[in-house]
Amino acid sequence: MKPNRYQKMTKKQIKEIVAEYAAHFPEWTPYADGAAFVRESGPVRQMIWFQALRTGDYRPTHGISSLVLPEAYIRMLPQMLDVRNRESNLKQHASRMPGMLAAMEQQFRPDVRKPLDITDVLALCEAEAGTMQDTTNNMTMLAILSTWLGRDAEALGYCERMQHCSPPMLAPMPEWEDAMRTFGRELAGAIESGHGKAFLEDAIAGNPSE
Repeated sequence: MKPNRYQKMTKKQIKEIVAEYAAHFPEWTPYADGAAFVRESGPVRQMIWFQALRTGDYRPTHGISSLVLPEAYIRMLPQMLDVRNRESNLKQHASRMPGMLAAMEQQFRPDVRKPLDITDVLALCEAEAGTMQDTTNNMTMLAILSTWLGRDAEALGYCERMQHCSPPMLAPMPEWEDAMRTFGRELAGAIESGHGKAFLEDAIAGNPSE
């Protein structure tokens, strides 16, 4: 099939593209019906997924998500590549893939070639959260990471801060906002009783990976 520059790629085409990239990440796992690949460590998942755009291009995108409370879509560190390497298409794929792979290695953080270290993830998430107003999403992620690392005082602080984040512009408060605030109160109770990490482990065990 001749590629059309302005026709959105099919699911089959994007899956084939992703498989070529995934071959360079043998320790990662295919995800989202082949549109992404992931790795996990502790309470988080690192993902590189590929968006099929209406222009016929595909776009690699990166992010970190929580394995705890997955229905709330707790995510941080969203990243796209620089403009030069941001998008490609079927016609350019073979020639541009090496450069895009190199850009992923240089630009995506946490480093996709190093072990996924929760201490590094927390530092990056704290830096990102520090650039904006507190959100329930960010405070929940920071509370989870801090608890996992045994930083109980910091975790309790994040649990408290998430209770006071400005509500989203939608009304009434979206269901996931309520879920995160409730989770924060439950996590704080577990931390205070000395079972914070066990609480997270139990929550993850109840939410098997795809």
